[in-house]
Amino acid sequence: MAEELNKKVNILVIDPDEDFARDMQMFLEDTYSVDIRQSIDHLDYTIILNKIDVIIMAIDSVNVNILKLIEQLRKNHKKIKIIIMYTYISSEKEIEQKLMKYTDDIITKPFDVTVLKNKVDSFWVSA
Repeated sequence: MAEELNKKVNILVIDPDEDFARDMQMFLEDTYSVDIRQSIDHLDYTIILNKIDVIIMAIDSVNVNILKLIEQLRKNHKKIKIIIMYTYISSEKEIEQKLMKYTDDIITKPFDVTVLKNKVDSFWVSA
């Protein structure tokens, strides 16, 4: 039953590094339906068209523009789970707190893909 639920979950991986995004797609697609993008262009359209349940987004650093984007995603798509993969987080505590407020999880690069998969799996355990 849990496996049937997982197959219905649609994930969008957003990372400018196409090879990394494809690697993540190959790793996750055994369990989930995975789309990849290198940019955030037409993101709302992609979410609606592909019925996205989880967004895994790579960011190099957190700034006001990223916060606004994530806040807007949360406002427009309340049920979507958002995981941020980041290389660098600002030392400004206020920005970091806002990021945590609008996301479901944060993971630092580099990371073990099994850890990421376990985080995604945890969203559906109680479902």
